[in-house]
Amino acid sequence: MPLILVVDDQPSNIHALYQLLVDDCEVSMATSGAEALAFCAQQLPDLILLDLLMPEMSGYEVCDRLKADPRTRAIPVIFVTVQGGAADEAEGFAHGAVDYISKPFVDVVVKARVHTQLALKLASESFARSQIELFQRDKLASVGRTIADIAQELSSPLGNALISACTLQDDLAQLRSSSVGGVMKRADLDKHLRVSEESVCLVLSNLQRTLSIVDSFLQSTADNFGDQRCSFSLTELVHEVVTSLTDVLEAHQVRCELAAGDDVHLLSFRGALAKVLTTLVQNAVKHAYREAGGEVHIRVRPLGADQLTITVQDHGVGMPPATLGRVFDPFFSTRFGPNRREPGLYIVRNLVTFALGGQIQVESTPGVGTTVRLTLPMISPEARRAS
Repeated sequence: MPLILVVDDQPSNIHALYQLLVDDCEVSMATSGAEALAFCAQQLPDLILLDLLMPEMSGYEVCDRLKADPRTRAIPVIFVTVQGGAADEAEGFAHGAVDYISKPFVDVVVKARVHTQLALKLASESFARSQIELFQRDKLASVGRTIADIAQELSSPLGNALISACTLQDDLAQLRSSSVGGVMKRADLDKHLRVSEESVCLVLSNLQRTLSIVDSFLQSTADNFGDQRCSFSLTELVHEVVTSLTDVLEAHQVRCELAAGDDVHLLSFRGALAKVLTTLVQNAVKHAYREAGGEVHIRVRPLGADQLTITVQDHGVGMPPATLGRVFDPFFSTRFGPNRREPGLYIVRNLVTFALGGQIQVESTPGVGTTVRLTLPMISPEARRAS
């Protein structure tokens, strides 16, 4: 049963409300504001019926204190008072009340308004629980998909390394057997050496690939850049990123244009933002233009007093909707080959969201190009770990 707290300095009013509500609710009573606050400190009622005119502490002050406390601010409060004018009701709502009952009260009105507020509270709590459960399910599903993707990517190089190691082990056993029997020929020795060299090379290359995959995921938080929040020039950072990519840009004959306007200084994670911009420009260079030649535009625009947007735009091949919907999946790529397994935008999204405290959007049209838009705060929060 829902718990209602009736607060009134007149015992007769408390008794009347108690008799009216006790069949449907659990009813507790307080005869002063201080007593009501003490009750709420121990137990949270589902609804409070609060007299407005009480000695020592008015209903307004009680309501103000309830709304100022994070533990009690969500408790709905209905004022019950002889002051039932429009101005009184407006002031009551201004102090955080959800409804107003005038004295002398009418039984059917009291019951209807109490039941309405209890139903609204129940519906609100039910909705909140459903949203939390939905979020948790989505979060767990996302974590599960990520783990599956990582396991799938690691299984191939680790499996190859294992097979190569087993081949090397079998060959060494044959080599030992031949050497003990004293029947080894030079051709046999050369064969064993060749098998050993090939096996060791395969083991090393696959283990290096495994470490590369793990390292890519470790880079998805600011912590792994040794990053501390600091103040830095955004224009200088973008110029440094573009300069560091000079060889890649020249090799693909792609020009990178910057339109930044007035320089801004961020209090953020410099290394994480540099990784984000580097990856976005590299993606545009490698994936937007199938043939040599093209342009990448970086634009910085203030968004109010405390945010800005950074867009990285190309005019390349673009992506169809089915591809666009998967760009944040781990290891997804529009190309095949040795570099198709780089996590790419998966890492970018983690850095933008968890390290920089911002948002990322990708828009793309086949044959027109792709635009990646970052919305970032001028002052980033402390880095939050992806989970």
